[in-house]
Amino acid sequence: MKIKRNIASLCLAALALVANVVPGSSYTYAYTQEDLNNINSKISELRTQMNEYEEQASQLAAEADTIQGRIDSLRVEQASLRTQIELKEAEREQLIAEIEAITKRINTNSETVGYTVAQYYYNDEVTTIERLASADSFSSFVDEEMQMSAISDTLSAIIEENKNLKAELTIKEKNAELILEDLNTQKNQLAELESEQATLLAQTRENEASYRQMKADAASKKATLEEEQQKILADLASRYNVTNVTAGDPNKGGYPYSGRCPQQKDAFYDQWGMLICECVSYAAWKVYSTYGYMPYWGGRGHAKQWIANARSAGYTVSNIPKVGAVGISTGGAYGHAVWVEAVSGTRVYISQYNYRNAATNYKAGEYSESWVDQGMYQYIYFGG
Repeated sequence: MKIKRNIASLCLAALALVANVVPGSSYTYAYTQEDLNNINSKISELRTQMNEYEEQASQLAAEADTIQGRIDSLRVEQASLRTQIELKEAEREQLIAEIEAITKRINTNSETVGYTVAQYYYNDEVTTIERLASADSFSSFVDEEMQMSAISDTLSAIIEENKNLKAELTIKEKNAELILEDLNTQKNQLAELESEQATLLAQTRENEASYRQMKADAASKKATLEEEQQKILADLASRYNVTNVTAGDPNKGGYPYSGRCPQQKDAFYDQWGMLICECVSYAAWKVYSTYGYMPYWGGRGHAKQWIANARSAGYTVSNIPKVGAVGISTGGAYGHAVWVEAVSGTRVYISQYNYRNAATNYKAGEYSESWVDQGMYQYIYFGG
């Protein structure tokens, strides 16, 4: 896959950047700002790829949920079908019982027909004159003739009934066959559909797992690149003498890079992995210079990330301002960070970098101070 090849090439490129560095040895500074820009670009590419993997995995997860829902629905339909099958099977059993009864009736009728026919033909062999002569009386002769007529009628009725019963039997046997055929068709269709859905679900889950693994692999490569990034940052920090940061122009918040702003804004990263002359770099410096320590958050420098970072690190986040706190606005693409200089009622006096306003002639990377409403920010208490 093309994306996987890109990840591999990114990792090789990162290793090439530090190929001439031997741990524990002394060496001339090996890195330039271009090196840092390259590796930052590669990290950014990996973040983009990780987002793409996550988006694909999430989409597949949603599809899997839909397929699973369909399978669950099929199971309900299957349960309903089982009930219908049981009903049709009961109907078929009833038809079979009725067929047996009809068959028995036909057989009984056939026996009766045989007896009646025999009796009819026996009497029919004797002529009418002979029957009249042998009769005890004319009255008995009439009775015999009537009996013969009744036998003939009975024979006709039985034959007609058998004819109707056989026609009914044919219909019921056909209905029983149709019911059985319909049941088998429904069972097969449902089984095929459920098997197809289950196969699709398994494939979707497998693809989702693949994208999750690709994201994890990209995250691992990104971590490797970030380690190299920190080596470069440390190298650049040593070159620019920023490892032991000292205060800059007191009229510009004491920020050590004030003399470089705004001309060299974003020229390099500070010791916390944040670009100089940005609001977060200034806020990090104020925390460090005030409390002696500023946590390193892996170069996650956007102001809107600070709230979550602070909470994860155990710092208090509050809506109530106090002097020496960092105010964070999460509006916009990156948010904004300020330093709380003073508090008066619901008003807060702040200092900041890289906020375009009248005091900075609406230029980026400049220092400014102002009074604001306290509701504009959430506040991180680094000093307890």
